[in-house]
Amino acid sequence: MQAIQQIPQVPIHMGRNWPQYLVDSLLAIGGALICTLLIYVFHLYPTIPNISILYLPLILALACTRGRYAAILAALVAVFSFDYLLVPPLYSFTIFRWEEWLALIVFLVTAFLTSQLASLMRKSTQESWRREREARILYEASQVINSTEQLSEQLDSIALAIVRVFAPWGLQECALLLPDQQGNLTVQAEAPIRIEHFTLLPEEMAHARQLMGQQNTHDHKRQVSASGALKGNLRLIPLRTGTQTLGILCLRQEHSISWLSTERQGTEQQATFFWTFLEQAVLVIERARFRSQVLSKNE
Repeated sequence: MQAIQQIPQVPIHMGRNWPQYLVDSLLAIGGALICTLLIYVFHLYPTIPNISILYLPLILALACTRGRYAAILAALVAVFSFDYLLVPPLYSFTIFRWEEWLALIVFLVTAFLTSQLASLMRKSTQESWRREREARILYEASQVINSTEQLSEQLDSIALAIVRVFAPWGLQECALLLPDQQGNLTVQAEAPIRIEHFTLLPEEMAHARQLMGQQNTHDHKRQVSASGALKGNLRLIPLRTGTQTLGILCLRQEHSISWLSTERQGTEQQATFFWTFLEQAVLVIERARFRSQVLSKNE
């Protein structure tokens, strides 16, 4: 159990909400106005004709730390405040000289390009970090699962690892249903470990048996396909390799996970990593079952 806790968890994907946009707006507007006031108080314009470059570090910092929205907003506030307080006629948005128009347009284009490049660099860095974390998760999970050759222990490790890794995405419980020696579909591993065992309603178990009997006749790029149906917050996923169904993965979710469906399989980063993780688990189960069958025949 202690080894399971060493496996990293997936990062929480938080969508942007209005408090974040409010903070971005305050930082962008406040930062641009402060720069304008510094130029205005110290009479840096027109003493220094290209003093507008003072805004660029602010725009670059906002693009790298807060994103494109804050950087573009800061650029727009900078242009309008610069025009209102510094460009003759003062305290007006009217511009008579074409040179001033050209300077503001060049600055605005430069600011937009700078924010765009910085935002792309920020996304690239986040993507690299995400891929590195996912690779570490797969490595650590494989180390824990393959630390034993007993099928029962490996199944327990797989169930615990799935809950551990995907808990930040709303996964609460996990169970592995595999056929026993008599061919009956039974719960052979579950997580988290507690006194109450993972149970399925009769109709849920019937649906699991139905999925177990289906054959994967379609040509998928992935070895694992999800054709389970959602029963409330329960997702049943057949564990398939080739045309053989090894068992059923049962997942109980805190809330409905939109990307965990056949229609959207592989279309999102979260779904792609989930199916990759599950493919590795299926391969482990297949090898472990084959090993146990060989050992039982030799005995």
